[in-house]
Amino acid sequence: MTIEDAGPRALAVPERVVLPTGIATVQTEQLIGDVSDALRLLDAVERVRGHAHPLILGLQDAVGMKMPAALVLSAISNGRDTLEAVAEQIGTTPGEAELAIADLAALGLVRTSPEFAVTGVGQARLAQLDALTVRVLDVITGILGPADAAQLVRLLHTVADGLESATATATTTDQSLPRAILHN
Repeated sequence: MTIEDAGPRALAVPERVVLPTGIATVQTEQLIGDVSDALRLLDAVERVRGHAHPLILGLQDAVGMKMPAALVLSAISNGRDTLEAVAEQIGTTPGEAELAIADLAALGLVRTSPEFAVTGVGQARLAQLDALTVRVLDVITGILGPADAAQLVRLLHTVADGLESATATATTTDQSLPRAILHN
């Protein structure tokens, strides 16, 4: 069943008025004309995410590590040399980054002293992951064809740029976004 098939749902509105920031700013600048358009978009994203999940699991099995660990390994490979820098790049807390780094060190994929560094075995894992990722992306571009793949790349860059500017706007203000709660 899709979101459209589920019928209308009530949206809880916060009792206080909060000026929009971040993603809400993007939404007010480029409102979706109809709620059904937004719901169709969410359905499409969820459908792709649902089909991507087995691909992600397959990548994890092929490389022998979970995606969060691969992100930490990549962050260290990209020169992040503190817990805070690793955590910031992957979007987690320093404590979670510390646990992931300890696990990677135990597997011999990273060295933690005198500074964070990816070992030869870690570099080999990253190379495997890169190769597998390229193969998955090749399948996706094969499904789309060259013109649609180029259009998808442009659209994803547009979305990323919008989200980056929304994040920058949200970090420069102290206002918080209201939390919308969907009720059945």
